[in-house]
Amino acid sequence: MIKSVGIDLAGIGEHKVRCLDERAQLCDGFSFETTTAGLEKLEERIFSDGSNPIIIFEPTGLAWLPVAVYLKARHPDSRLVRVQAQKVVALRKYLNRSSKSDKIDSLTLAKMPFIDPEKLEEIYFPPGKIYAIQRLARQRKHLENEIAGRKKRIGSIVDGHFPGIRSAFSDPWSAHARAFLRSRLNPLAVVRTGEKALHTFLIKTRKHCKVDAFVESHGVYLTCREVATLYKASSSVGTIDADFFSALQDEISRELRLMEMEETESAAIAKRLEQLYLEVHPSDNLRTIPGVGDITAPIFLATVGDPARFRSQSSFANYCGIVPGASQSAGSEAKGLRMTKAGPAIMRWALFQAGGIGRAHDPQLACVYYREMVHNGKTHMQAMGAVMSHMSARVLAVLREDKPYAIRDIDGRSVSHEEARKIILSKYQVPEEIRRERRHRKTPGNFKLQKKLGEMLVPRAHEAAEAPQPVLT
Repeated sequence: MIKSVGIDLAGIGEHKVRCLDERAQLCDGFSFETTTAGLEKLEERIFSDGSNPIIIFEPTGLAWLPVAVYLKARHPDSRLVRVQAQKVVALRKYLNRSSKSDKIDSLTLAKMPFIDPEKLEEIYFPPGKIYAIQRLARQRKHLENEIAGRKKRIGSIVDGHFPGIRSAFSDPWSAHARAFLRSRLNPLAVVRTGEKALHTFLIKTRKHCKVDAFVESHGVYLTCREVATLYKASSSVGTIDADFFSALQDEISRELRLMEMEETESAAIAKRLEQLYLEVHPSDNLRTIPGVGDITAPIFLATVGDPARFRSQSSFANYCGIVPGASQSAGSEAKGLRMTKAGPAIMRWALFQAGGIGRAHDPQLACVYYREMVHNGKTHMQAMGAVMSHMSARVLAVLREDKPYAIRDIDGRSVSHEEARKIILSKYQVPEEIRRERRHRKTPGNFKLQKKLGEMLVPRAHEAAEAPQPVLT
């Protein structure tokens, strides 16, 4: 009888399957494609003789989804699992150190239930709206990264070729600043047409800017005049001519068009995300947690899905990959290693963002950060790891209970937002000298040895397991 099935999925073409019996011996092997006939063949071979094996998928790509939903629909009691890529790689190296083959890949997957059965977690099939939120949140994050990259690229080009011009604007990405970059990126021409023409142009393109228009345009003009003087003195080299400015203008204009197109798409995704989020979570209790906002709330909702699928806060923290690793040997134990980072990267990013804001408004989070930095000798990033664990506990508790979050002080007393801020400012502000010490505590020598010793001497507590249950109103 088949006990375990490993499916090595291919992006295009046939998928490889290896089946093992109760003794972990190979009992069947074949290939199939993601077609009706291929899936019927897979179903017939692995569920033959009344078998209900554990089915393990390769943890890459999205080719697993149509196969998994087909098998789950046909066999609701089947156990389908996706394993961590690191574990598959490590086991594959052990099974075959000299070569790699598709046979070894699928066989490696099939052996996982015999080697690490307690760590295998079944695939969660979220409702369609939750899945849509997952995909949209990732797409918006990708677009925002692209926008940030374009802004950095534009800033680098403009600051390098025209020093001081962007800083002459109160907001370098305002409507009139963008209009200037799009069509007036030639300081020689700006000076030639005069300050009045520049002022008229900027006034026409201004939108909702509180800064005095004349003062700002005068500063921009003075900067253009300074850059023009610089380039006039360098004109004998031959590089600085009309073609030089024209090429830069075209490049910046193109980058701005692409960036604004991405901004439009990002705004449309945000609108759709908000609609789906409120349909799935109409109480909007997630955003009552300090630090959780319009961007992070949909990510938390989509990552958790059904809160009941997590046994505890600790298991949820393990799923998110925000627990520290550990290394044990016969006579020693090294704790406080780096985070396992086993779960969705976007969830860890959202916890970091929410935790960074939340610790400025929630006295309990502020206390965690202060304790780690001041009393436990941690760096900012290590302290934020502890904050992230506590933030994950709040997210899971709010979604489980579907009740608003109540801000409380360390003694459990309910406090207002204003009182919370006063407590944080008076008790939990990390001194600047301690921040400097944590930033510059590296010393010359063997970095790997120092890191290992530091991990053993300064163990990091499992914050998710120790996190207090958030109080809900």
